[in-house]
Amino acid sequence: MKLLIVTTKKDLSCDKIIEEAKKKDIDILKIFYEEFNLKDFKPEKFKDFNFCILRDPYNTGTDYSTYFKKMLKFFGEHKSFDYKAYNKFPSYEDKLFQHDLFGNALEMPKIYSLTDGIESFPIIIKKRISSRGKNIFVIDTKKELEKFLSEYDISDYIIEEFLDVEKDIRIILVNNKIVETVERKTRFKENGNYTGIGVKILNKYEPSEEIKKKAILVSKIIGSDFCGIDFIMDKNENNYLLECNISPQFVSSERILDVNIAEKVINFILKKLL
Repeated sequence: MKLLIVTTKKDLSCDKIIEEAKKKDIDILKIFYEEFNLKDFKPEKFKDFNFCILRDPYNTGTDYSTYFKKMLKFFGEHKSFDYKAYNKFPSYEDKLFQHDLFGNALEMPKIYSLTDGIESFPIIIKKRISSRGKNIFVIDTKKELEKFLSEYDISDYIIEEFLDVEKDIRIILVNNKIVETVERKTRFKENGNYTGIGVKILNKYEPSEEIKKKAILVSKIIGSDFCGIDFIMDKNENNYLLECNISPQFVSSERILDVNIAEKVINFILKKLL
């Protein structure tokens, strides 16, 4: 079997997938979106590969969607990973789109519009297309909001209510089945001239049946083969869906939990090709 992985140079989890593939004697090639150029880009040159994993190309700040879409079309549903999600929902990575997609089925943090006349602070501002905790800002005052609006194009961001988070958890699913759940510590950090938010994995976590069902529902709605779904819980144990991450990073989760997520990904691909 020949497996192709297309990813970015910032993808820290890709090498774990490659490591597991080699254990099963899979012939594997990794290429980077950054290496493509429009002049000689031809998906047909990869026709000898049995399967393609297209990892999320949007974590670099550069638009590689042209290559991504052409590769997805060439390999099609039966020979590519996460095809249903990528094909049905081209805006899958957009946090505003995810609010529209999931908001009727699950409770999510409230989104504000500037026309709402925001008076209650703090608030959270997130870049609509961003990953790994980047471009998340905590805005504490109206004056700070006005400063932010003068420096950034707000159409690229969403404004969310600030919730008093008691727990932050990520649920990792393969083929709509929960593989692992981790609890993460939310921490404030510097983000330019503003306060940002980061997370650090703490330990394995056993979610409630309610949250498990919600995670599986999210995975099924978006049609992902492999995803990481983030929930938060407040002090009253109310839970909120934050977002669904296709092509999730999992190196830290594997190390801390002593679990082999990459192996489960490869096993799923092998079963899919039977």
